[in-house]
Amino acid sequence: MNWLSRLTGGKGSSTTVRNSGKEIEVLCSASADTALAQRDRPLVAEIELAFACFARKQVHFHEMSTSKNVIEVNEKLALLITTIIPDTCEVTAQAKDAARAPLRSFMPKWVRIDCVKGKWVGEYGL
Repeated sequence: MNWLSRLTGGKGSSTTVRNSGKEIEVLCSASADTALAQRDRPLVAEIELAFACFARKQVHFHEMSTSKNVIEVNEKLALLITTIIPDTCEVTAQAKDAARAPLRSFMPKWVRIDCVKGKWVGEYGL
């Protein structure tokens, strides 16, 4: 159990997945585990790191992904790791789509997923 699991009281689940030779610890709160168990299909948590004028870390949630780079955590949860390096400081939808080069050097160490009042929230650490 790592420091983040201890911080959340050890409730929920912790799974370690390997990708590109690196480990990612996926921590789900008890409410996230309950919400995931009720789903018919997997939830995809997109781990996004954008470099523009400053670094931006976000976690987006999608119902499904057609990407070949999806990392299966379990039958109800998958991860998609995205790095965005736009040509300009402004991250528009068009620049975001054009900048989705599959850079595998970025890999989070941990991802925390929760479901609060029916909404998925997440964070990650490098």
